[in-house]
Amino acid sequence: MKRLPQLALASLTLLLASCNRVSPPAAPSGTTAYGLTTSGMLATFGTDNAAASYRTLSISGLASGDTLVSLDYRNTDGRLYAATSNGRLYRIDPQTGVATQDSAAVGQGVVTVDFNPSANRLRVIGTNNMNYRLTLGAAPVPSASPAGTVTPDGIFAYAAGDVNAGKTPELVAAAYTNSFNDSATGSVPAGSTTALYSFDAAQDVLVMHDVGPQFSTLKTVAPLGVNVMAGMVGFDISGMSTAYASVSSGGKTTLYRVNLAASSQALSAVSTLNDVSLRDLALVPASR
Repeated sequence: MKRLPQLALASLTLLLASCNRVSPPAAPSGTTAYGLTTSGMLATFGTDNAAASYRTLSISGLASGDTLVSLDYRNTDGRLYAATSNGRLYRIDPQTGVATQDSAAVGQGVVTVDFNPSANRLRVIGTNNMNYRLTLGAAPVPSASPAGTVTPDGIFAYAAGDVNAGKTPELVAAAYTNSFNDSATGSVPAGSTTALYSFDAAQDVLVMHDVGPQFSTLKTVAPLGVNVMAGMVGFDISGMSTAYASVSSGGKTTLYRVNLAASSQALSAVSTLNDVSLRDLALVPASR
């Protein structure tokens, strides 16, 4: 009879232990997204179950003093890349968090980057209206622009007659359409086209860029309906037009669906990540 209290205590201990066990995050559902947290971690989640699938991973291998500010998937090699504020470009292994430096440098004052899926070059947008294209060092390298080639594309300005004509834009996030995984061939299908969209924090609007290669002329699409600022907003497109944005404020991040053809508010909230602050967002390219 004396053993009964001991058995009861042991059972209670096991019950409490099982109750306190933390369940692993769910598998990402929808489009898989990667984010950069303001604390320098790599986040992973699904757009359809962001809170349930959210997990983070430490990033290693950065040079001393480097801070990652923007990231994007490259469609021609299926790899994740990130840019630092002081001009370096890294390839990030999403499984281990290991960062490997690319031979190309993106330049000082980087705000956001995005790969042009039709040209296999990186669009770099920065402070003081910085706007140029960069060819990476990692293969595949376009024959027309050797590794490390930097092509300045002039300053951004609203088109004459646009509702925001004459106003100075502050572009803080950008994404190209028609982003598919072409890593199997390492090349873009002939005749492939794309369009560039971005967020202007000065006007809080979604803008579309005139067709490249400069992409420097802006046309207002619609109000975002949300206040955005550099370093606290991410935007990316997977496939032809599946677009999402992350906006961080007050210690939490809201995930939005972006309507690229909106006439009123372009952003509609999908979910909220509490106690999470993301500074950028990258979607895995869709399969063809």
